[in-house]
Amino acid sequence: MEYPFIVGTAGHIDHGKTALVRALTGVDCDRLEEEKRRGITIELGFAPLSLPDGKVVSIVDVPGHERFVRQMAAGASGMDAAMLVIAATEGVMPQTREHLDILNLLGVRSGLVALTKKDLADGEMLELAIEEAAELIRGTCLEGAAVIPVSTVSGEGIKEIAAEIAKILDAVPPRKGTGAFFLPVDRVFSKKGFGSVVTGTAYQGTISEGDEIEVLPSGEAGRVRSLQTHGTKVNSVQAGQRAAVNLSSVSAEGLERGNAVCAKGAFIATDCISAHLEVLPSAPAGIRHWQRVRLHVGTADVVARISLLKLTAEERNKGYPPGTGGPVQILPEEKIPAAAGQRFVVRLYSPLVTIGGGRIMLPNASLARGKADRASKAALTGQLSADFCPPAFLAAIVRDRGVISASGLAALSQMDKSAFTEALGIMSAEKEKYQLLEFGKARNFITDETFNNMARAAARTLQKFHAQYPELAGLDAEKLTSPLESVNGAAGINAGDFKDLLSMMAERKLISQIPVREKICYKAADFRPSVDAKFTMLVERVKNEAAAAGFNLIKLSELDIRLGVPSSEIKRAASYLREQGELWLIEGIFLFLRETRDKLLTALACMEDDITVAALRDAAGINRKLALSMLDFLDSQGLTRRDGDKRTLVKSG
Repeated sequence: MEYPFIVGTAGHIDHGKTALVRALTGVDCDRLEEEKRRGITIELGFAPLSLPDGKVVSIVDVPGHERFVRQMAAGASGMDAAMLVIAATEGVMPQTREHLDILNLLGVRSGLVALTKKDLADGEMLELAIEEAAELIRGTCLEGAAVIPVSTVSGEGIKEIAAEIAKILDAVPPRKGTGAFFLPVDRVFSKKGFGSVVTGTAYQGTISEGDEIEVLPSGEAGRVRSLQTHGTKVNSVQAGQRAAVNLSSVSAEGLERGNAVCAKGAFIATDCISAHLEVLPSAPAGIRHWQRVRLHVGTADVVARISLLKLTAEERNKGYPPGTGGPVQILPEEKIPAAAGQRFVVRLYSPLVTIGGGRIMLPNASLARGKADRASKAALTGQLSADFCPPAFLAAIVRDRGVISASGLAALSQMDKSAFTEALGIMSAEKEKYQLLEFGKARNFITDETFNNMARAAARTLQKFHAQYPELAGLDAEKLTSPLESVNGAAGINAGDFKDLLSMMAERKLISQIPVREKICYKAADFRPSVDAKFTMLVERVKNEAAAAGFNLIKLSELDIRLGVPSSEIKRAASYLREQGELWLIEGIFLFLRETRDKLLTALACMEDDITVAALRDAAGINRKLALSMLDFLDSQGLTRRDGDKRTLVKSG
């Protein structure tokens, strides 16, 4: 019975990891010709281990040489438990310690210590090796683990190790496996008659034959043609299982270790990750702000920058010393696949030494900009570290973005539809807990902080507008929206939902709504329009000029010369008349007074059933283009109705 549980080896080169796996499973994981020739493990190896109770778990065999730590990190990223292998004849060596550090950083939950080559060690040597191993694992993820002497030559200790793995399996709860399917790729090959095949350990979710998938970071789409675990065909694979996935419509040429096979549409490759980082106490140096490192996450190995979030400018220069840590943003130099909650390792760019690692909080974070934003994202990372449940994760995405729609949340959630719907419902019901507001048909979520920032920006915009145009009652939603789009995340809000957001501001008396000519406008909460005598006189002059023109409508751009007044003042007067319902601008340029419109409607009533462009042109003594523009305007107001070349008067206005 295939059980979703991965046991991995760890330890120094030539301490007998591969021989131990062979003794446990009967499988030689050194499959490459070079590995057999050189007698060392270079690539990851995999084998099924049958336990006494009938469960079958997967074993990952990793290289022990210091040059292949990147392969070891790739293999360890999927481990549930570890077998730290130490040769009784040599004891603890450099890669023993580094591998144990990596196991700690990657959050391996439990394991055992196998003291190999027992047949070559005398009693005193073996006793010293046991004591040294116990001292090594104190304070680590393997503290209290069984230390089992073993010989792959005589077979002594092999059954005890298998029994201990079964015991660990019973004590460690299985992976929950929630979330959309995500499998970091550790091997790629092409099989004749089958096409592209990738192997890896499923990190989360479930996948079945026929499911649609996406390969990241390329975004290439395909389907699952077939699935295997340890050479056995299966219908589905779940989190914690080794899998070989045969892909249709995906070329093997574009696939490589570090890619990920994901549920279609559920993941986005990233170049900005918010995470919690810990620097190893044994690290030769701390991690400085903007330091270049090698990042190992899943099976990916890329160069990245570390941006420290919480520290002052002076502290950022010093960085996080060994044995400390905190919130960071990781900026890979190329886009990579990453999953929420994934563990990672960072190594010095040169020399290649493991110095720290941690856990991904937000795999698709927005880049921190400015001191306040850095502090906010630092606090967010800390809160998410303490509460990493699905609703809290969705709320963190909202807080990271400032404002986002439900569909935008779904795209960043890395959850399947049912899990997302459930988490969204909980988050929505607990909006106050997460300091969020909800608005609009698109079901947008906005943080209290972003909402207040936008309300302040709206108030500032309105105050500036009132100072410039004290005679106007308010600003319409469309014109008020533009200055607010620069606020974090606001650019994605559609026009209708933006009006809902403005209404919420008005409900809280942060701004005020006011009806202007059958539409809602907005003003500062304490504003009252005012008109002085000079402006009133200008308004009358504009009206008189427009009235004198009759049906030969005058252009707005002509009035500054006629009246000897700056065009900016003319536009103010025209805006005021429009707001009062006394004036319209036809085609945005011609002044059309209410009294002129009323006279036109009276003239059209006299034309009875012969309302055409030509008839109006002749009756009013104007050109055809102007006649057409005025009739089109009346159509738009519902005062006339067009039928072919003729129009019918609907109402007199």
